[in-house]
Amino acid sequence: MTTNLNIIVSIIILIVIIIFKMFIKKKNKEVVKKDLYKKSAKLTKLLYLLSIILFITSLIINLIVFENDTSFSATMTYIINALSISLLAMPISLNTLYITSFKDEENISHIKTIVTNIYDNKIIKRFKNAGINMIIINSKVSNPKIPMINESEIALKKIKQNIIINSDNLKIVNKYLNKETTYYEFENLEFAYQKILNARGIHDNYIRTIKYLITTYLPLILSYLLLNIVGFPVEYNILLVILLKVFTIITCELVYKKMPYDIDIMERKPKPQNVFIGKQEIIFSIFESFLILFVLNIPYMLILSQGGTNEFGNTLYYIIFIFINLYMTFSYFSERNILKNIFISLKNIRMIIFILSCIVISLIFNFTTYFNTRNIYLHNFISCMLFSLIAVSLNELIKFARFTTTKGRKKYEHKNNKKYRRS
Repeated sequence: MTTNLNIIVSIIILIVIIIFKMFIKKKNKEVVKKDLYKKSAKLTKLLYLLSIILFITSLIINLIVFENDTSFSATMTYIINALSISLLAMPISLNTLYITSFKDEENISHIKTIVTNIYDNKIIKRFKNAGINMIIINSKVSNPKIPMINESEIALKKIKQNIIINSDNLKIVNKYLNKETTYYEFENLEFAYQKILNARGIHDNYIRTIKYLITTYLPLILSYLLLNIVGFPVEYNILLVILLKVFTIITCELVYKKMPYDIDIMERKPKPQNVFIGKQEIIFSIFESFLILFVLNIPYMLILSQGGTNEFGNTLYYIIFIFINLYMTFSYFSERNILKNIFISLKNIRMIIFILSCIVISLIFNFTTYFNTRNIYLHNFISCMLFSLIAVSLNELIKFARFTTTKGRKKYEHKNNKKYRRS
């Protein structure tokens, strides 16, 4: 139940969030905004539109459920309920995610070609593994292990592979290359390698954060619609929704953006410039969301259909949601299986804080009644913890499938590239 105090506190928190977001945008004006930013901005606009649609839909649902009661108090209840569900779709966590993640790394994460005058066979192999070809412009290389051509032989087809050009004109291939996917380095190739690694890692964590937001909010929106359609009494407390927004903002900023990079990150091809998030990843995230929807709703519906109280059902729902959130973060932590990720994450101070926060929040729901919850006792609490694991089964199955089709376990070793990361 939403009280006047809840509404006042919610408004205050929302104002603080808006001011914080405005400050973030002002502070990060110099960020390079390219294709990824533009696609993110389009997604943000679509989510705001979805939020408006959900607001209207929820108002209609409330009118139907409460049999057209148009009294002032009822109308305010409808509006608050509708605002609560619409807030779930508002991209509050997303609208500044790009500018706090990237500075100029998007310029580098798509690099396909390195132009240099340094010949180093070892680093050439490392760039090749990363799907990046090298053009070495140098007239003094002797006994090269890659093809060498003269200036007169330069052609677009030839410079799409590792090649040495017998020349001292460092600008000789400029007209043949795409500036957006080319990196020039004439001093330190190791620096260029680490810079690309860092850019790819930041890009990866950005996509990982978006997947986290999808699998957090989409199931809650679908759950609200489903439970109303099948006739179960459900409403989202506006203060609880606002607090969830705060929780996900903090989780995105302090956990997901700071996750260690996968060790195979420089064994992948560069991400295409025109792709925001891969179709396969979107499909998997949607399927995961439906699985989470199932895990969230089955216990809630079962308890209420057997005559249980709303308080008992709410407590199960909230605790399961919190542990799903925790387990999904464990699952996203690296490409290793979730059990290994749990043990590895215990070495990460940010993850330890996140784990403790989730446990404390679940205990608050269990031992307080403020959010229309109650004590469900230890055996039910443990059952919620175990049942929540079902939600990550699809993502773990996908990781296992990838594991069996790649070169082996070494691919998924954990490495924290802290010294190369931007603070």
